[in-house]
Amino acid sequence: MPPLVTFVARLSDGLPLVANTAPDMSSGVTQDHKNQAKDILRGLGGTSSSPRMSIDTTGNLVFHYLVRDTLCFLTLTEQSYPKRLAFLYLEEIADAFLES
Repeated sequence: MPPLVTFVARLSDGLPLVANTAPDMSSGVTQDHKNQAKDILRGLGGTSSSPRMSIDTTGNLVFHYLVRDTLCFLTLTEQSYPKRLAFLYLEEIADAFLES
């Protein structure tokens, strides 16, 4: 299954600039997951020591984020979704976002 939720946010204050949710909402993504994503983005606050990281959630979902320049790209996937594909997806989103 493809990424379920994707955010692009400013690293300095965690302000979401873009948010996208997969059209199939039967995937189990709740408002709580979206709030957790926003909390992660605010928690980074420009002091992230790792430019790439995966964060497990309760259940079978995982957040992955990529920091590039002054932005954070974050997505939520099922635990079975390959990490490599999640980070390739985030890199592609970052390239497209920063290119424009």
